[in-house]
Amino acid sequence: MTSRIELKASAATADTLREMAAGAGLEAGKLAGVLLDSFIENGGKIYVGAWKEGPGIRIVPDWPRFSSGIVKLTEAEMQGASDE
Repeated sequence: MTSRIELKASAATADTLREMAAGAGLEAGKLAGVLLDSFIENGGKIYVGAWKEGPGIRIVPDWPRFSSGIVKLTEAEMQGASDE
């Protein structure tokens, strides 16, 4: 089961993600989902705290330290990218 969420990223990040996705034959949204799923499934975490220079917060992403392995997508999963 999938769930739709809205993501906001800088224009440069969105452009790079689109280029990477096109190179893989995917839509950017599908690639973003695959990357986020892999982050969570492999123990990725975030730490949040006060930002002394603030006002605001600081977020420290703790990416999985080892290769996350291979993510496999069926053709049906690839084609259903825009509907998920």
